[in-house]
Amino acid sequence: MAPAILRKKAIVNLKFIAKNIIAMKTCSIGGMTFACALLTMFLSTQVVHADAATQPAADSSNAALQQKVQTLEARVEKLESNESANPSPISSAPTTNPSANNPGIRTEFLADEQEPQEAMSGYNPSVGFVLTSPDGKFTFHPGMVIDFRNMTDYRTQIPKGGGGEVDHTGFDTQNGFDITRFRIIFSGQYTPEFTYYVQFQDDQGQGFGLLDAYGSYHFDDTPFSLKAGQWKDPVWHERNLSEAVQMAVDRSLVEDLLGGGQTGRIQGVGLVYDEGRLRSQTVIHDGYDSINTKFFASGGIGAGVGDGAGVTPDNFGVSERADFLAVGDRTDDYNPFTQYDNGFSALGVKETYLVIGAGADYSQAGANSVLFHSVDAQFDMPSGFSAFAAYLASYRALPTNQGIAPGHYYDSGFELQLAQLIGRKFEPFVRYDYSYLAAKTVPGLTDRAEEFTVGGNCYIYRQNLKFTLDGSWLPEGVPTDVDALGELKDSGHTELVVRAQIQLAI
Repeated sequence: MAPAILRKKAIVNLKFIAKNIIAMKTCSIGGMTFACALLTMFLSTQVVHADAATQPAADSSNAALQQKVQTLEARVEKLESNESANPSPISSAPTTNPSANNPGIRTEFLADEQEPQEAMSGYNPSVGFVLTSPDGKFTFHPGMVIDFRNMTDYRTQIPKGGGGEVDHTGFDTQNGFDITRFRIIFSGQYTPEFTYYVQFQDDQGQGFGLLDAYGSYHFDDTPFSLKAGQWKDPVWHERNLSEAVQMAVDRSLVEDLLGGGQTGRIQGVGLVYDEGRLRSQTVIHDGYDSINTKFFASGGIGAGVGDGAGVTPDNFGVSERADFLAVGDRTDDYNPFTQYDNGFSALGVKETYLVIGAGADYSQAGANSVLFHSVDAQFDMPSGFSAFAAYLASYRALPTNQGIAPGHYYDSGFELQLAQLIGRKFEPFVRYDYSYLAAKTVPGLTDRAEEFTVGGNCYIYRQNLKFTLDGSWLPEGVPTDVDALGELKDSGHTELVVRAQIQLAI
C-alpha cells in the first residue's frame, strides 16, 4: 500500500477512535483509559507497517498523531479528576433518613448538564430499592410490609352473653392463621426540600384504603419544616413507630385502649422543628380519629371503649409532640433520633442514648372535649440493652351525653419494656402494661386490664425479615375485641394468647 494512502487511512481511523473515546465520557474512566491505550497500540502498528523510504513524511504525520493522543490523555486525566470529586452513584449507597415521619432520601449523583441521562436506581440496605434522578433531586422508594401470623387465644369462664366477635361461654380456644397486615408504601423526595410519604393498607378484616398521605417542605437554613396531609397523631411514640419495627408481634394493649388505637390518623397542617437535641411537631387538625373524612365531616369514636368515648363528632383538634435527646450526641455522622425512629431494638445502635418525649392532643366536640397526653422515655446501648417506659392518659370533660353519661373522667395506664440483644440475631424481651378505664364509662366492662408479655425476635435480615414469637397473660382479660393483638373480649377473666409471626418489609 502506498505510504500516502496508509497515512490517510491512519488519520481517518484515528478520528473515528477519538470520536468514540470522547463519547465514552458517560462510561467508566477505566474504559476510557483502556481505549486510549488501544489507540496508542494502533498508532504503533501503523508506523511499523510504513515503508522505510517514506520515513521522513511518516515522522511528520506521526508527530501530528502524537499531539492528538496527548490531547486525549489530558482529557482523560480531567475526567478522572472529576470522577474523584464526584463518585459514581452505583459504587456507593445513598445516605438516607428512614424516619417514618421524614422519609426523604438525599442522594448525590454525578450529572451531566449538557447531555440528558436516564434515572439511576439501586438498592440501599437501610431503605430498600430506590429510583433516583441523575441530579439526585428526585427519589422514589416503593415499599411493602407483610405480617403473616398464627395466633392462639384461650379464654376462661366466659359468662353467658359475654358478647364479642366469638360469643361463646365457658372455656374457649381459637387458633388460626391470618395476614394481619399488608401495607404498600411510596416515599422519597420531589426536591431536596420537599419529601413525601403515602401508605395504603389491606389489613386483616379491613378493606383496601388510604392510611397516610402527606408532604413536608423544609425551609432552607432553618430548623423548620411545614407538613400537610394525613398522618398518625404524633402524641404517642409507640404508635408513631412503624409496624415493621415493633419489639413484640404487635403494640401493647394499653396503647390500643388509651393511646394511638383511639386517636388514629388526623388530617391537618403542622410545623416541625428539628435541630440539636430538640425536635417537635405542632399540628392543627380536624380532631382525633379524622382519617379519610370530608372537610365538613368529623371523626371520633363515640361510645366505644377507651379514652375518646363520648367525644364525637369532633370539630377540631390541636396536637403537640416534643422529643429531647437527654443522653447522647447528635453529629454529622450519627443521629440518635434516626435510631429512635427505627424501633425499640438496640440493633444497629452505635452510641448510648436516652430520648425523653411528651405529647398532647386536645380535641373538641361541641361542649365536650378530651385531652390526650403521654410522657415516655427510650434508652438504648451499643451492648444491646434497650428499655422503654411510657405513661398514657386522657381527661374527658363531658357536659352533654354523646353516648357516655355526662361527667368528668380520667383514664390512665403505663407500660414498661426491656430487651437484650444477643449477638446480632436474637433479642428476648419482656413487657408489662396496665390500663385503667374510668368506672361506669361503658356498662358491664371491667375498669382495668393487665397484660404480661414475654417473647423474642430472630433477625434473619435486620428488621426487614424477622421471626417473632411471644405469649401474653391477661389476668383480667380484655374489655373488647382487639383482633390485631390476637385478644378477644373476655372482661374480668383469665386469657392466654400465643402469637408467632414472620415479617417481610421491603
